[in-house]
Amino acid sequence: MFAFDSYFRSDIGQKRTNNEDFAGALEPSDAQQLIHSGRLYVVADGLGGHQQGEKASAHAVNTLLQLYYQNPKLAPEQRLRDIIAKINRDLIAYAQKNLPGEKVATTIVAAVVREDSLLVANVGDSRAYLLRNGEIAQITRDHSYVGEMLRTGAITEAEAQQSKFRNRLTRSVGGSDANLEVDVYPPIPLRPGDIILLCTDGLTQYATPQDLAIAVQAGSAREIGERLIQFANARGGSDNITVAVVKVGSPLARRKRDKTSKPGGKLLKTIAMVAAGALLLAALALLIGFVYTTRFGRSQPTTTPTVTATVPPATTAAPQASATPLSTATKTPSPSETATSADNQVDCEYTVKAGQTAGGIADNFGARLAQVFRQDGSRDNLDLINPGEILIIKDIPLETCLNGGGTAQPPTTTPEP
Repeated sequence: MFAFDSYFRSDIGQKRTNNEDFAGALEPSDAQQLIHSGRLYVVADGLGGHQQGEKASAHAVNTLLQLYYQNPKLAPEQRLRDIIAKINRDLIAYAQKNLPGEKVATTIVAAVVREDSLLVANVGDSRAYLLRNGEIAQITRDHSYVGEMLRTGAITEAEAQQSKFRNRLTRSVGGSDANLEVDVYPPIPLRPGDIILLCTDGLTQYATPQDLAIAVQAGSAREIGERLIQFANARGGSDNITVAVVKVGSPLARRKRDKTSKPGGKLLKTIAMVAAGALLLAALALLIGFVYTTRFGRSQPTTTPTVTATVPPATTAAPQASATPLSTATKTPSPSETATSADNQVDCEYTVKAGQTAGGIADNFGARLAQVFRQDGSRDNLDLINPGEILIIKDIPLETCLNGGGTAQPPTTTPEP
């Protein structure tokens, strides 16, 4: 189990008159809640005028935080899908009743840190990143027109940041699709030193992955969060800026069991001392009797006293179930002592860089050339690949995909309405 340092904040930016972003987090203090549900961090970016975006993002975050912990027997992946699908139906119904013909919608990205692994879900273009060993990887996929063009290699990262279509989403919570598809990504085993970043496009419209990697390498979670907000504001702050930062610390040492600290511990220690004294007296009596018999030829009956100690049963206090909402940076050690599971096999998207070959890319991911495919599923002319083209490396560990600079493809299941 690791120690965690976390912080989140939303800033109005330099141009807007209201803040349509919203963020929240819940870090339970109860050990059983941490084991079954973990820590939950959420960021949302509301869409729509007349302050409806504010209502949408706040409703999304608050509803997810409220409902997620109510059904611990359900898998976290399914909980995230079900609750976000419910939020989607709520917002559609609200718009139909109060604003006919208009949408009240939001993006959402949520991260669950449970048993030293990371689970992420998203809809829209608010993102989740993982920084490890100085390198940053985007976990989520943007559900936007620019995101789709970027994945197909039609535009570059620099062109995407300048595109006039960068704010046009293909998927949102509260949009027109009542059967919303929620992307939930395979769990990622965490390591000491990892940094998780959730953010809205008020930051990513200015910051490249390299900018983010540099900004998050030093300082506490609070210092990193404030540095990122200052970065976006210094470059114009044309939108609201929201970040949530979670730093993974060193493993916590197991507590040494101190028997004298339990209820009855001092009594046990006292009884043990009395018993030892009684045994010493008995030994002395035997010795004196032996000396007396040997010296005077008279045998004296000797009895050895029996000492019986009754140990009171130890009692254990029942844990109190509670959850503490975050409003500022906190550092909360996890009571869980459960190790993470093995890496999951995923299909990994990778954008070809100048000078690379398909065989070299396969080697970089520890894969065979037979595992490399074009984005359309074919393997035609893999000896002729171009910079910016998307390749799929199939059936490799998730961690290998992220460490190699790839993006894992999420399952394409659709939640129940």
